[in-house]
Amino acid sequence: MALSKTQQALRLVSDGVPIKVAAARAGIAESTLRMAIGRTKDKEQCPCCGQVVREGFEVDRSVLKG
Repeated sequence: MALSKTQQALRLVSDGVPIKVAAARAGIAESTLRMAIGRTKDKEQCPCCGQVVREGFEVDRSVLKG
């Protein structure tokens, strides 16, 4: 499954790349990346794709590899 541009930029930021540089590399606006960081802060994320797990849902860890 291919990651969205925003997810690619979020991954770059988590790897230590500055926000401005990550946004440029992914081809998105810096403000888009900052909004995504705000939405994901302090929330559980899917270990496979990095999407925020919405309230009322949970990750089924039994199906994860490794």
